[in-house]
Amino acid sequence: MADDVTRTEIADHLAAVFANGAVSRSDLLIAAAGARPEVRQVLEQLPDRRYTELRQVWEDLPAIPIGL
Repeated sequence: MADDVTRTEIADHLAAVFANGAVSRSDLLIAAAGARPEVRQVLEQLPDRRYTELRQVWEDLPAIPIGL
């Protein structure tokens, strides 16, 4: 995983995607389409499952720091 990607940066791209309910890994990647390639690489490591809140993303990416 990219060492310089933070939860804050990921949240900036994903926070609004949960407004309409559960989303898939593919939905998260689409929501992060404008993110740096490193952010997308991290999100591509997520398992293919449904996410109902951002907290679940952190459960699957425990090594990503909050900030630098």
